[in-house]
Amino acid sequence: MDSAALVGTWNTLRKTIINSQMSSVIMLAVALYLVATGTFIGASTEVKLFAVTVLVTTGALSLINQFAAIREGSALIKDMKASGSALETAIASSARFVSLTQAAMAVFAAATIVLFVVAIY
Repeated sequence: MDSAALVGTWNTLRKTIINSQMSSVIMLAVALYLVATGTFIGASTEVKLFAVTVLVTTGALSLINQFAAIREGSALIKDMKASGSALETAIASSARFVSLTQAAMAVFAAATIVLFVVAIY
């Protein structure tokens, strides 16, 4: 793959990571609104469990998409490291940030679920 194709693929993967977060952002915004307005106060256990299930499912699907894009991006970074291009070398140097992003997403997802459950119960 030539230099332009590698950079184009990298940009496409970055857009995929960003776009795959949109459903989670919308679900989190709705969940935050419902918690902030007290909608779950007095709600049945079934309603609360449904809300948690929807949030967890949406988050899990989003994480799977993000992890797939990160895995592909990591493979692309390995190809870029072999190139002599200054741009590709600069992009490849961000490999540790890609790994950090993956770890941070997992931690934030777990924390969000725990905080949501605590907030509605």
